Amino acid sequence: MADLHRPGARIQKPEPTAEKVIYLTFDDGPSPYTQPILDLLAEYDAKATFFVIGRAAARHPELIEAIYEAGHGLGNHTYSHPFLPKVSRQWMAYEVFNTSAAIGGRDNGCLRPPYGAYTSTVAKNAERWGYQLVLWTIDPRDWARPGARAIAHHVIGRAHPDGVVVLHDGGGDRSQTVAALEIILPALRKQGYRFAAMCRDGVAPPVLKQAPPPMPLYATPVLDAPKRQNPVQARNPDAQINVEIETIEADNLDEGAPAALSPSAILNPQAGAVVSGETMVIAVADHPTFRKWQLDLLLDGERETFLAVGEHPASAPTELFRWDTTRYPDGAHLLRLRVVYAGMNYEEHFQPIIIANLASSGE
Repeated sequence: MADLHRPGARIQKPEPTAEKVIYLTFDDGPSPYTQPILDLLAEYDAKATFFVIGRAAARHPELIEAIYEAGHGLGNHTYSHPFLPKVSRQWMAYEVFNTSAAIGGRDNGCLRPPYGAYTSTVAKNAERWGYQLVLWTIDPRDWARPGARAIAHHVIGRAHPDGVVVLHDGGGDRSQTVAALEIILPALRKQGYRFAAMCRDGVAPPVLKQAPPPMPLYATPVLDAPKRQNPVQARNPDAQINVEIETIEADNLDEGAPAALSPSAILNPQAGAVVSGETMVIAVADHPTFRKWQLDLLLDGERETFLAVGEHPASAPTELFRWDTTRYPDGAHLLRLRVVYAGMNYEEHFQPIIIANLASSGE
C-alpha cells in the first residue's frame, strides 16, 4: 500500500481563540439539496464543511466546484458509505482514495467515517494515508426527519464554541434540514457565533470535547470486492483506480472487526457484483422494534424504483425478492434495503451492483 497517493495540502491545528466559532458540517451529498443549502449559507455569510460521498461527487462535479468556490471545506466520507470496522484495508483504501479522486485536488485530508464508526485499525489506516478522522459534538439526527423545528431546537440548544454540528445534504429527503437551517443560522448569528469552514486553507477540526455514541452494527458487511469492472469504471471507463482490488475472504477482515452478522444486511448480490437475468436478493432484515422492510433499486444511484416490501423480519439470510434485471437499464446502480422500526425511524443499507444484460447476451 506504500504507493497510494496522499491528499494534497496538509491541515494544521488552528490557533486557540476566544471567538465563538461553530462548525456546520453536511454529510452524504452532494445532492439536489446541496444548492439550496449553499444559497442559505451565502445569505448569512456562513461557511461550512461538506463530507461528500464519492459516488455522488462523481455524478455532480458542478456541485463540488460550487462548494469549493463558495469557500466551504470538503471532506472525504468514503465512496459508498460502508461500515468501516467491517471492511478490509484494501476495501477501505478503495473507498477513501476513489473519493479523493472524485474530489480532485480539494481533498485536504479530513475523513469522516460513515456512522461515526471506527476502530483502532480504521484510525491507523487513516493516519497511514495522511487522513485525520473528523467526528462531531452536536447531532440533531436530522436523517430521521423529526421536523425542522426539532432539528433547529437541538442545534441551537446545544451550541457551544468550537462545536461541530453534523447535518445531512444527501442520502434522502433533506427538506427538513434546509428548513431547519433557516432557523439555525439567524439564531446562532444573533448569539454571536461565526460559522467557519474546516478542512481547507490549513484549518483542521477542533479537538472534540465529546465523541458520538457507538453506532449499532447495522451496516452491510462488505466481504468481497468486485473481481470485474467496478462501479467507478462502469460510469467512467477512463477513471483511474488507485487501489488494486482483490477478493477479500471473510476470515481476512481487519483485526478487531466484528465477526457476527449484522442485524440487517444485503448478502446477495455482493458489493460490486455484475448481475444479469433473474437475480435473487438475499438479505437479513431485522431490528428489535421491527415494523417493515422495503427494497428499492436506485438507478445510477439516484432515481428510486420500488422493488418489494415485507411486514415480517428476516432474522436469518432470506430470499426477499427474485427480480428480472432485464427490465432495468444496464449500468452501475444501488440496491437499497430500508428497515423501518419504532417511531417510523429507519436504517438504510446500500449495495452497489452493475446490471450487464446487454453485455452478457453478446448484443
